[in-house]
Amino acid sequence: MNYMNIDITEEEDRPFDADEVRMWSVRTMSRFLVVGLPRLIFLILIYIFFLPFGFIFHEGNFHFQNILFKIISRFKLYVFGFFKIDISKKDREILRKSDAQVIVVNHSSYLDCCVVDLLIPDTKYIASEFISKMPLFKQFLKTKAIFLGNDFKSGNITDKIQRELDKGTRIVFFSSGVCSRPEFVLKLRNGAFVPKLKILSVHVNYYDKFWVMGEQDMNAHIINTMSSFRNKVSARVLPEYIPSEDEKKDIDLFRENYRKYYATGFGLKLSNKSYKDHPYYRHKMKD
Repeated sequence: MNYMNIDITEEEDRPFDADEVRMWSVRTMSRFLVVGLPRLIFLILIYIFFLPFGFIFHEGNFHFQNILFKIISRFKLYVFGFFKIDISKKDREILRKSDAQVIVVNHSSYLDCCVVDLLIPDTKYIASEFISKMPLFKQFLKTKAIFLGNDFKSGNITDKIQRELDKGTRIVFFSSGVCSRPEFVLKLRNGAFVPKLKILSVHVNYYDKFWVMGEQDMNAHIINTMSSFRNKVSARVLPEYIPSEDEKKDIDLFRENYRKYYATGFGLKLSNKSYKDHPYYRHKMKD
């Protein structure tokens, strides 16, 4: 299969650049008091109302959970100023017809899961170790997410994912592993390719320049986004990628060919960087 030549120079390869969020500026704080604060209070009330449901979630009522998560995600996106997801009828039809168990989505915001919950509610997703350390979120997401952590370090996460796939579960992978600018495709992690199954590709774009670069600036990003009266988010979808027999035998070939397919299909830039080059990850490794 032929792909566009979308390699870039080292100088152009800047997937982690972001505009600084001036949290304490007069403009940001005045907008927060008028728009953001009422929305924040509303969001807290939503969590208080729905939190008790987290203690009754179990595998047997997964469909009920998906309905609740879809409702909660709609409220959350509204609170952050995302009143609708722009997606074409053609792409909605691809989502509707696809039965792919492996779904790859780019990662540029902590709101990605909300978009996924609205577009593809019958899924579980891989959640970071950071989320698993937040007791309330872990309780609420216990049957919706597959948490990285000790299982990931020991290699048991692969077995856990395979058991879910064997049950027919559809799983969302944020295969870049970290947040980055949506016009770039980082080197991908192996998780989505180990099962050797066909892949449904989704690309989400928020059209701002304040990409959340890690947990360290999440609060500033939340306040800035929530304080904007209206924000824009869109989603695009590609036809399912079906691996060849050669790709099934060689995971590196599968991963790289798929990365080129994703970049070409969505018109993105192929980055030579991975999650290990992320400023937050590099800082964490030094600690």
